[in-house]
Amino acid sequence: MQVFAANTVPLHQYRILAYRPIGYIKHCPIRLETTIRMSDDSQALRIFTWIVPRVNSTALTKCMGFVEDTVVWMEPYMTCHLNDTFYNPEWRKGDPLAEKMRKDVDSNLKDPEIMKMFESGMAKAAQHDNLFPQENFTRQWVKEKLEDSEPGKKFIFIKDQSVAISDHLERLPENVPTRHTFLIRHPREVYTSWKNMATLALHPRDPLPWGECHAANDMYHMAVPEFYQTQYRLWKHVKEHIDHEAIVIDGHDLASNPDVILPKLFEKLGIPFKESYLEWSGDPELVYSTWKGSPVLVIFPSYSDITSRAVHCTKFEAPKNPRGVSKPEWEITDELKEYIEGAMPFYEEMYAERLT
Repeated sequence: MQVFAANTVPLHQYRILAYRPIGYIKHCPIRLETTIRMSDDSQALRIFTWIVPRVNSTALTKCMGFVEDTVVWMEPYMTCHLNDTFYNPEWRKGDPLAEKMRKDVDSNLKDPEIMKMFESGMAKAAQHDNLFPQENFTRQWVKEKLEDSEPGKKFIFIKDQSVAISDHLERLPENVPTRHTFLIRHPREVYTSWKNMATLALHPRDPLPWGECHAANDMYHMAVPEFYQTQYRLWKHVKEHIDHEAIVIDGHDLASNPDVILPKLFEKLGIPFKESYLEWSGDPELVYSTWKGSPVLVIFPSYSDITSRAVHCTKFEAPKNPRGVSKPEWEITDELKEYIEGAMPFYEEMYAERLT
């Protein structure tokens, strides 16, 4: 197996390899006015689900992938955000935290097993025309793609990160029918799960000890402390300017009672509900061949210890702990305590308006 140093890997391969093959996954003020929501029945309805990380969104995305007459896009705006930050060698150049992140990536690029996984994933990607090269992903390109017609389809489901669009609302699709949903989860559950992921993200062979991992600094490109503030401001803007009936769903509610929440969600979105939508195939090949996006976010999550369980899931799995309770072994460090307390006012206001 040939081992590539970072400076010998072509840019598009470097970008793809640097992120999800190893299980890896900025608060921006919201500007702009509005996009146009139309009700032309001849066009597919674009359904956006805006998230913070670790809210059980992949299970919902898998479910939507099996809904009749539906096309799924997997985080196209997040792919653009990664191109702007994590994969951009000029992003915050000289910043010690950004440079440390690049150093960790370079180290992983020299791992033969990671290279083997990368080559396998790219071979799969070459077989599917629903997957696009990483370098294609600019927000203008995504906007145009989401404005394109989808003959024979009634719904286009787009799951994406709030941080990836919050400062780029002019790049949302215009003059097509849209609805917006927001998937939330208790900050304690999100931030402990995120820190657990961070221990492995750039150190898959030698995970960081819990106390040595810094949930924000080790995932520097994501502005971790502002997860909820960013989502909250996006929600407020969307409700005022774009979709006055934007829907909030709590991920714990959805996982606990999918037979209650999912039919209500579908009714609000105008999607005919079937009991069969509560379970689906776990075959990842069906994801690879149907979800639209980049190989980084469509194929490689199934290779990661962090995200593979969600990709292979066959139904919504009820949480083992009550809402707001995380695994006992996930200690609430001072860092996490600060993030959780800062997020709670934003989460609680959204939670009060959730679908029940």
